[in-house]
Amino acid sequence: MAVTLNFGNGEKSAIKKLFSEFKALATKTAFEEARWNAWGCTVTLYSTGKLVIQGKREQQVKQFILEGIVNEEEIELGMDEAGRGENFGPLVIAGVLGDKNKLRELRDSKKTTRINEKKAIVSKNALAIATVSFSPALIDSARKKGISLNELQAKAFKAINFALNPKSEWPVIVDGMPLRGCNGFRFVVKGDDLEPVIGAASIIAKSLREESENKEKRTTWKNS
Repeated sequence: MAVTLNFGNGEKSAIKKLFSEFKALATKTAFEEARWNAWGCTVTLYSTGKLVIQGKREQQVKQFILEGIVNEEEIELGMDEAGRGENFGPLVIAGVLGDKNKLRELRDSKKTTRINEKKAIVSKNALAIATVSFSPALIDSARKKGISLNELQAKAFKAINFALNPKSEWPVIVDGMPLRGCNGFRFVVKGDDLEPVIGAASIIAKSLREESENKEKRTTWKNS
């Protein structure tokens, strides 16, 4: 089974140094930055910072990487949503506070097939989790009063930050484009595929939305 870890662009040089003594392999696509053979496993580093380990000893390689790269905990609050672009069901916003080094196996929930397995990783390693779910009825009611999805989402982000990060001790990173009123938050386009804590929030948001019994249509559906 393959193991995927996510690293930032600034961490790629450390990964290359860590594998400098292993056999280098030829890259196969323009998206692959480097490949190695480590203890019989193929390790592929992509330009995005994604690292894929394939082979029977993937857990050994995973531990080797984490112990070689990680020096201290990096606590962050990541936030993401699920259901924004749908015309039915709830809009779910999730926040996960945790050490990014313990959440590196998580990425964009839309690219994740084993959602329950990934949810278990979040549940085990997160310091705190908070969610806000807006039903179709509430979304429709808000829109009729002139309140957009952007405004609802911004309110949820601020509420989650207040609940999990009341003293603003930890960095806050959010998937997507900046929203008005979310001062001090760092927004990252496609952050759910780049930042482990956002990936963790993406997993929680998608899981909660899929578990919801509310599949009602949104009569005022639009994507903003």
